[in-house]
Amino acid sequence: MKMGFADTLYFKEDNILKIILGSHRTNKLINQEIITETDKNYLTLNEFLVLIEIKKGFKKKIDLANKLFIKRQNINTIFNNLLNKKLIVKNKNGEIILTDLGRNNLDISIKKISSRIMNIFKDIDPKNMGGFINIIEKI
Repeated sequence: MKMGFADTLYFKEDNILKIILGSHRTNKLINQEIITETDKNYLTLNEFLVLIEIKKGFKKKIDLANKLFIKRQNINTIFNNLLNKKLIVKNKNGEIILTDLGRNNLDISIKKISSRIMNIFKDIDPKNMGGFINIIEKI
């Protein structure tokens, strides 16, 4: 009998239940941290996600809308809000970039969220996380 990866220890019923419950708890903790950080900066979750994509160097608003599952008209509203909050500007080439304030706020928030995520996963054996991370990356 040929066994695939899905037939291995990770995917036995008890382990799948643990993965489901663990991912739910982890998701809740991470979402709480993200909401806390967005609230501190008077941002919506979507504004925060758009700032991250701007930092990563997005190219087109339509691609951004599709990637974040946000309606195109909402993307325009988000961009206007971020411009009004002085977190982004258009440069000479017409590209949207972060202002110093936007970059600073985003960097501080990302560091705090990253620290929280690191604390959540610090006690997990890296050997157990490797396969799980590979699976998540493919989703």
